[in-house]
Amino acid sequence: MKRQRIVYLDWIRVLSCILIVLMHSPHRDSAAPGYIVAPIYFITAAGLCMFFMVSGALLLPVEVNTFSFLKKRMGKILAPLLFWTFFYLGLSLAFGEKTWNEVLHNLLSIPFTRQGHGVLWFLYVLIGLYLISPIISPMLQRASKKEIQFYLLLWGITLCYPLLAPFVELTTNTYGILYYFSGFLGYFVLGYYLHTYQFRIGKWGQVLLVTIPLLSFSFYKAFDKNQQFSDLFWYEGIMVAMLCVTFFCWSKMIADKFPRIWGGRFLVTLSNCTFGVYLMHIFVLTRLFGRLNFVVHTIGGICQIIITTVGTLIISFLFTWAISYLPYSEYIIGFTNNKKK
Repeated sequence: MKRQRIVYLDWIRVLSCILIVLMHSPHRDSAAPGYIVAPIYFITAAGLCMFFMVSGALLLPVEVNTFSFLKKRMGKILAPLLFWTFFYLGLSLAFGEKTWNEVLHNLLSIPFTRQGHGVLWFLYVLIGLYLISPIISPMLQRASKKEIQFYLLLWGITLCYPLLAPFVELTTNTYGILYYFSGFLGYFVLGYYLHTYQFRIGKWGQVLLVTIPLLSFSFYKAFDKNQQFSDLFWYEGIMVAMLCVTFFCWSKMIADKFPRIWGGRFLVTLSNCTFGVYLMHIFVLTRLFGRLNFVVHTIGGICQIIITTVGTLIISFLFTWAISYLPYSEYIIGFTNNKKK
């Protein structure tokens, strides 16, 4: 039986994809002002985390046996991961950015850490979450709403560690009391929780979830506190998690109010393409737009970011859509429109 599409999750996929491309669009040589680039990095960090949340909403709890689940999920991700790893390694070799010895070392390291390009780290984390999904599923099936909230509360405390660090001594490694509640698994469970319990936030809650991160970011930039930006305003920080909850709930609310605008074949097509766009966007962005002197240096600044973002999205979506009609496209971009006879 074919699973019914969940419209607002399709939209979140598309929104997340746009945010990720926007994150990578500022070119270091384009002279874009810091007051523009820094907020872009902060706000768009929610994009990748929402991808994990969508996966958690769709996959948890796992209701089939472990090996059937892993066979199905790994089959959709391992082949594209290997294809794009070899693709990016081949590019590095062809452009003289790596030697054969370095490439061999990278190939041997594939089972343990991302190779080819840094953006592929997302797939390694996703594989780890797939592996643990059947293990935590019985817990989620038995757990009450309050028990899941308790887990998320403990995870949320770990997200606050960068805020607490100036005032208390923390142990964040394997010796820490909350170490096993930290990491991206929290986003996986958060997506499941928000979707399963149809979590909604009131108007004042929405205001707080948006203004607190933005005011905190503004305070940090204004007073230049002696803390790392990447600790406070990156993936495993409470500020980004608050933005994720806001975007998630807004998407659900708008999708419910305007179903005709949000639904339809076009949205489904865009949603299906997001995985392929993620895999190839950095190639289009760096090897094409990053080498266009007119865009990077002549135009530069904010216009460079806009042109690179829009151009990369359009080209990546079109290429992904075209590839989907080729034989074995599922091994390249994770899905196919090629109807096998």
